[in-house]
Amino acid sequence: MNRKINTIHHLNKHPLLRRGLGRLTARPIHHLNKHPLLWRGLGRLFILLFLLPTPISAQIRFGLKGGFQLANMEFNDDALKKSNRVGFFVGPTLKIGLPVTGLAVDVSALYDQRDLKVQDETFHQQSIVLQGDARYGVGVGDLVGIFLKAGPQFSFNVGDDVLQWFGPDGELKQFSLQETMLSVNFGLGVAFANHFEGSINYNIPVSKTADFTWQQLGDTLWDQTWNHAKTRTNVWSVSVSYYF
Repeated sequence: MNRKINTIHHLNKHPLLRRGLGRLTARPIHHLNKHPLLWRGLGRLFILLFLLPTPISAQIRFGLKGGFQLANMEFNDDALKKSNRVGFFVGPTLKIGLPVTGLAVDVSALYDQRDLKVQDETFHQQSIVLQGDARYGVGVGDLVGIFLKAGPQFSFNVGDDVLQWFGPDGELKQFSLQETMLSVNFGLGVAFANHFEGSINYNIPVSKTADFTWQQLGDTLWDQTWNHAKTRTNVWSVSVSYYF
């Protein structure tokens, strides 16, 4: 059961808590402001598409993508259990055809929300995700095609990045998410009737997803230790796209 912070004296015993609260109150109200690289990248993408010559731009198709995901979060500490949590994503996507038959590039900008569970606490992680996949497909009849795809994914955290709570014995715990993360996507999909696509995807992070720090109390206030663990989150997802 979580305990509330009642007095300033209680705060003074937890320097980690003071630093975390400082980070939370110092952040801009609009979390997107902390990712100027995200805005510059989106702006350059739209400028590039606008300047493309007509024969190439004619091969660009806009659409919408959405789906569900199962996130598997593992710790590098055996004392902590891994957890599986669900989430969803939605946003615009475009497909750029290349001169080589069967080759194309998918680019998507998605809002991604997933649940994370650390011990007995559950949190929401909110991100803006930029995906860029190279794909190769072949037709199976006049209406159906299959394709393979792979490419990088950049995730920008736009929700809370420092989460803190107290355990049942009053020990402080802190979970810190990465503000920006690079991962790699692999997928297998089916295209139908030149408008609909569905795919199964697997996402592998290149680096850690978050840090988990927790306090271990002893018999006295001075008899305490701090433990630290890193997490990595692999994600299975099912997506559906509609191209106009």
